[in-house]
Amino acid sequence: MFKRPSKTTNLRAQLGKALKADRVNEALDLYQLIEKQRTDEPRWPHRRGDLLQRVGRKADAVIAYERAVDLYAAKGFVARAAAMAKVILAIDPSKGEVLGRVDPEAARRLHRENRNIIVTADEPPTPDSEGPTTETQSLITDALPLISDQTAPLGETRFTKPEKTEDIKLDITDVELLQRPSPRESLISQRPSARTLAQLPAMPLFAEVPRYILEALIKESTLIDVEDGQRLVTAGTSAEALYVLVEGNAVGRRGSDIRTLLLGEGDVAGVSCLLSNVSYGEDVIACGRVRALRISKLLLDGLVRQHPPFDDVLFEILSRRLVATLLRTNPIFTAFDEKTRRQIASSFEVRRALAGTKIVEAGKRSDGMYLPLCGRVVARTGEGTRLGNMELGQAIGQESLLTRRPSPITVEAASEVLVLRMPAARFSNLLMKRPDVVEHIQMVKRRQSVAARLL
Repeated sequence: MFKRPSKTTNLRAQLGKALKADRVNEALDLYQLIEKQRTDEPRWPHRRGDLLQRVGRKADAVIAYERAVDLYAAKGFVARAAAMAKVILAIDPSKGEVLGRVDPEAARRLHRENRNIIVTADEPPTPDSEGPTTETQSLITDALPLISDQTAPLGETRFTKPEKTEDIKLDITDVELLQRPSPRESLISQRPSARTLAQLPAMPLFAEVPRYILEALIKESTLIDVEDGQRLVTAGTSAEALYVLVEGNAVGRRGSDIRTLLLGEGDVAGVSCLLSNVSYGEDVIACGRVRALRISKLLLDGLVRQHPPFDDVLFEILSRRLVATLLRTNPIFTAFDEKTRRQIASSFEVRRALAGTKIVEAGKRSDGMYLPLCGRVVARTGEGTRLGNMELGQAIGQESLLTRRPSPITVEAASEVLVLRMPAARFSNLLMKRPDVVEHIQMVKRRQSVAARLL
């Protein structure tokens, strides 16, 4: 049966023709008509505001953008609402009240509905909250210490934990571990839904913080537009800011990884800035036009001093991004299917290493792979000669796991260190179920050995 096109479809067709012919007044009228038919859709006042701003009608543009802020926030697109508020403030700095219109309530509800466990710097869910029960945890205070197992054989470093205690686990979502489309495909793909965004690491930054922290993040951040091929982040440069992608896509590239990481709306770039005194570990390059919120490390550090629980939110963002990147791009893990990667992600636990703890010891096999998140970590030779500080965020102990040989170096916590830990037993169990992956890992190691000899 023939289906008659909707009035909105006809108006959109007319709008496309008017824009192509640069008939501005006609296009503005059509935008208004479409808005009246789609009163809950924020993109129409957003686009109308863009056109009004282009033709110099800034006051009218602000009115349109304010409607877009309200609608984006009401649908749970809180990062877009924040970006829209930044556009308004750039046009009219006296419009400071627009910050109060970025209401995180819908985003918070979506985030908590789509997570089993949350880390929050705001009020935790109450027992009578609507939706499924959501647990809360603190990565920093709830993480168990690494306690040396005195019964371990001489050739092994092994850690235990107090009885009747449970490790803090990362609640990494399927969305974070799914293979992303190619950059070319992503340019024509639809924007993610608010429900999808609720599962990505950027959401807690806006949805799980007190109102005054959210307003400071919006007010003090910078909205930047990056053109195709330009860099948001350059590997090796000082990590001075965190970037939240609001529109468009970017590609993350690490020198040792065999795959790039496609980032889109709701993803974060530059997570190295959440560590102390480090450089960016990857290049992040715009794939098409990208709009992002740049949040300086100085601002984040200042907000943590004002509200220490905010530190937990930042560590969760860092932890989830590090694990997801490792599993999707590192040659050790790229042969795993998505289901297996999900199992591996659930195998990571958050632990604390007290100052003086030897996380990996020369001459002994490691009992897991570790990703240090904060603190100072020192590397030494077997004879005790200091090699230097280890870079935070990079895996240690994996060589011993893969080769089943003792570590050639000692890695020691020079201060209290927060680490992600994947126990050897869990990873070995996965490998035993996938002999093809074992062969892949051996092949990767052979290639790396050959490459090292050629350098």
